[in-house]
Amino acid sequence: MNSSLLMDKIFLIQKEYKELLISLLPKLKSGFAPEALDEINIFWLRNMNIVRLYLETVVPYNDSYIFTAATFLDYDDYEHIQFLMIGRNHILDDPLSIYSELCNKIPEGRNANYLYEQIKATAEDNIKILENLHSSIIIIPLQLLSQTKADDIVFQKSEQLFLGLFNEIKSINDYFQKCNSIEDIIKYSCDDLEKIVMFSETDNRALPFKERFLQSIIDAEFMIDPTKPNAFNFFNMVYGNIHQSISILVCCLEYGCIPYVRYPVSFHYLYIISNSVLEGTQINMLRFKMSVAFILYNLCDKNLLSSIDTGDFLMKTQSYGFSDKLFNRFDLQSIAYGDDIDISITQAINEEFEYFYKFILDDNKST
Repeated sequence: MNSSLLMDKIFLIQKEYKELLISLLPKLKSGFAPEALDEINIFWLRNMNIVRLYLETVVPYNDSYIFTAATFLDYDDYEHIQFLMIGRNHILDDPLSIYSELCNKIPEGRNANYLYEQIKATAEDNIKILENLHSSIIIIPLQLLSQTKADDIVFQKSEQLFLGLFNEIKSINDYFQKCNSIEDIIKYSCDDLEKIVMFSETDNRALPFKERFLQSIIDAEFMIDPTKPNAFNFFNMVYGNIHQSISILVCCLEYGCIPYVRYPVSFHYLYIISNSVLEGTQINMLRFKMSVAFILYNLCDKNLLSSIDTGDFLMKTQSYGFSDKLFNRFDLQSIAYGDDIDISITQAINEEFEYFYKFILDDNKST
């Protein structure tokens, strides 16, 4: 299919998705959210062939970044600014389709208000993105569309990595037979467990592992079940992050895109897994560009840039060529083959930001 015709179809799907979300918003804000989420899944499955064609023929060749491992982007807080500064093609991995599965897994009698609030916020944010950034950010449920092709691989690898955290535990059933308390987990743990596991962005590595875990139980109220043993909640928290990371890596390697991740826990697991399990030039470049995006997100002066009209900001970023200038500072060929980086990523980003901020401010003065 002609690439221009394909993009016309993708933009039409985005328009139709916006209209669907607007029509479903009353349901998504009410107790009928599961039914509305089913309609969203049907919409994407109906458009799967066109979306997959886009992913296979456009995304791998356009320096594409995918915003993932988050509940929603947050347009009102200008979180799109950092995302649009890096790369040429930008995709939002829509979590609404995943929420459908989560709704079905909520035990009867369990308070689901937190999840429903997230669903509502995500839908409203998606609508704002589709209204204001419809040609700059494409919303696609990437992991939903990849599930049918990679489910077995993701589950097998996730179990393998989780079991690798322990000694003398051979299967998930074996884990639950031998482990009940946090003391049991520590008893069977491998030597590096405390370094590998990260519970939250406020996880204090200086504390004893048991104390870190018990604090995480307090902080992660929605993710845990207080009626279940510690081993059950540990499994949900750690295995969940491992499974999510492998799913993201499989999707990104399949479609040739880079994960844009802002949550430190997700970045931690993605980095460790990509560094210890996979090898080759593609994964080396993915890990490097993912790291640049994560550091850029944390260093960017969003308040300075958010004062500029979105349209003007996009034009100025493109005319300046921020992403190209930044990556030209690195020897990408050497990085792809696993060589050490010859310049600090933080230093390179800060220096390029200094030039970019000056360009933006000087340009504003002249207009």
